[in-house]
Amino acid sequence: MAKKPAKKRICFFAMLVVAMLAAGYCLFLPRTLFDEPFSATVWSRDGRLMSAKVASDGQWRFFPTDSVPEKFRVAITTYEDKRFYRHFGVDPLALGRAVRQNLAAGRITSGASTLTMQTIRLSRGGKPRTFREKFVEMVLATRLELRCSKDEILALYASHAPFGGNVVGLESAAWYYFGRSAAQLSWAECAMLAVLPNSPSLIHIRRNRERLREKRDGLLDRIWHDGRIDSLTCALAKQEHLPDAPEPMPMEAMYLLGKMREGSLRSTLDYDLQSRVNDLARRYNKRYRGNKINNMAIVVMDVGSGEVLAYVGNVYDPADRTEGTSVDVIPAPRSSGSVLKPLLYAAMLDNGTALPAMLFPDVPTYYRDFTPHNYNRTFDGAVPADRVVERSLNVPSVRMLDKYGKENFLALVRALGFGTIDRSAAHYGLSLILGGAEISLWDLTSAYMKLAAKLNGRQTIRTPHYDPDGGTAVDAGDIPLSRGAIWLMANSISHVARPEEEGEWQYFSSSKKIGWKTGTSYGNRDAWAVGMTPDYAVGVWVGNCTGEGRPLMTGVGYAAPVLFEVFGLLPKGEWFAEPLGDLEPAVVCRQSGYLASHICPDRDTVMIPRAAALGEVCPYHRIVNLSADLKYRVTADCYDPARIVRMPMFILPPAQEWYYRRQHPDYRPLPPLHPGLPGNRAENNPIDIIYPQPGRVLVAPRSLEGEQQSLVFTAVHRDRNAVLFWHIDDDYIGSTSFEHKVSVRPAPGKHRLTVIDEHGASQSVVFSCR
Repeated sequence: MAKKPAKKRICFFAMLVVAMLAAGYCLFLPRTLFDEPFSATVWSRDGRLMSAKVASDGQWRFFPTDSVPEKFRVAITTYEDKRFYRHFGVDPLALGRAVRQNLAAGRITSGASTLTMQTIRLSRGGKPRTFREKFVEMVLATRLELRCSKDEILALYASHAPFGGNVVGLESAAWYYFGRSAAQLSWAECAMLAVLPNSPSLIHIRRNRERLREKRDGLLDRIWHDGRIDSLTCALAKQEHLPDAPEPMPMEAMYLLGKMREGSLRSTLDYDLQSRVNDLARRYNKRYRGNKINNMAIVVMDVGSGEVLAYVGNVYDPADRTEGTSVDVIPAPRSSGSVLKPLLYAAMLDNGTALPAMLFPDVPTYYRDFTPHNYNRTFDGAVPADRVVERSLNVPSVRMLDKYGKENFLALVRALGFGTIDRSAAHYGLSLILGGAEISLWDLTSAYMKLAAKLNGRQTIRTPHYDPDGGTAVDAGDIPLSRGAIWLMANSISHVARPEEEGEWQYFSSSKKIGWKTGTSYGNRDAWAVGMTPDYAVGVWVGNCTGEGRPLMTGVGYAAPVLFEVFGLLPKGEWFAEPLGDLEPAVVCRQSGYLASHICPDRDTVMIPRAAALGEVCPYHRIVNLSADLKYRVTADCYDPARIVRMPMFILPPAQEWYYRRQHPDYRPLPPLHPGLPGNRAENNPIDIIYPQPGRVLVAPRSLEGEQQSLVFTAVHRDRNAVLFWHIDDDYIGSTSFEHKVSVRPAPGKHRLTVIDEHGASQSVVFSCR
């Protein structure tokens, strides 16, 4: 009876040992076989390698693939493990042969390692070849066979096998030696790679080339004898030359690559377009360096999908890492110049504060701490809103922003995705519209892309992305501009012939209609160009990463030519369809662009956004009482009421009229007053004080010796022959004719400036001096 419990204990312990061995067998294989850093790689949308860099350990080791090309699969199994698909991780026949050879030699001369065992050996870091290590490899190989399929094991091996030098993995080797994907390799090329892992240090494409060729050709013969290829294919494969030197890795997307530490990015980039845009950038950069302009960035976005098709963060030159060429400029904040002006125009169309041809003042303008100037340092008096945008005029743009509201515009650009405009409206002030804020090329192009997508009628818009898994869906209603306003804006910036920001005309030849805008930052530090069509949005920046400005560098002169050439690389499409449901007709004054009043004699019908608030009625047409011969302004006090002619006239304020008449010879000024009518009885004051403006605090300049210098006050009069008399407080300071400017040195404190003409008409402003 005592023997039965003893047998039970023995059986129990035996079962326990078996269970422990089974558990150990199951747990012996690490969950993660390989823990090695990978090269960072960027691939095009169709799977072509665009850029790569070595892993952190200095190896070319591409991210593992889940399959092995058929030609390499045949080559490697024929060369290394012909019974790979028939054994369980250990090949008994090969093992028996190896035992006999090793016993006869007294040392390990043949390992009988299957591809599964070699995979295990690679995962263990190539430990010394001992009998114990061989046993461990055999055990782990059988365990790996239980975990993975044969194809998975082969993919593991191909991704981690050494291929000479610092090249690890089949895909890395294919690009390193042949400059193309492993799937595109020939039989000869696959055979060459198949023999390399066996002795990667002994067989080398530069050294021992004949030995490498013998190994390759011998493998090709074996593949032919196995019936995998015919004799002609084998003979032709043997005629292929070995590579003379490693192929340079592609460098088409180096600035996307720079965003990655390791891993593989299957990007949205179009390989051919990216390559051509890179070539274009290098060509223009070579030309621009003559003016010491060293950097350039270009981005192309697909409007329909939000995908980035080309991403050129700078002009990459591996031989020249100076001049800021390593900087990816696309996300970098830079001064915006004038590129935000069309957005302001569209916003004002939407809320009714502007109409397409509404006149805005273009006269000398002074704010408390800001005095805008047009690029050409001239004034036109009054300019239609759409021409303000087309000509990129600064003074009327500032007045438009003042009318629309800095806070409102700041909210608009933030809603459009300008993330770098992150300070208060008070911080930026009115200079926000002239480059007072910093934007990135990414945000700029993205904004115009989203506007184009909304204008196309898309209800959901994908934000720009170069990673297929990137980008977010945005409801079109979240874009704070109506389709009608966007359409009017796009048309206003679609002319190919337009004046440069410096006042010279420039013509760009284009076979397609493009809505585009340029900008130049203060000091000629940044040259911008952005354009959109129904299919694409393109952004271009030209300048120096150091922030150094260069003479004559403007957006229209340097960035726009690049923009148009990039659009020339893109397929031609149709222009935006007019969003009739978002527009409605409005009757406007043909001369002022405002909604026509009942006295406007010349009217026009234009389309305006349906969502726009009720706009302003023309303030410039007034009924003027004239003499029968239309030569004088009269009243019933000095002229026969029965003979008075009541005529509507287009009357600009004196300052605007002064400059407007220079550009518009057909402008008809007010006739002079009738000799019998005192000047102070005139209905319209003919005097306008341009400087100083009411309430302004003036600071007199001082010389190097500390002496106060003169201030120059300016006024205009409707009558070019008028004589003006100037007074400060109760003191007469002089008279002027034609060009009405006086130099004065006011004492500190508050003063009243009064200007009177010879007929008694006057104008006054109160200012302070300190």
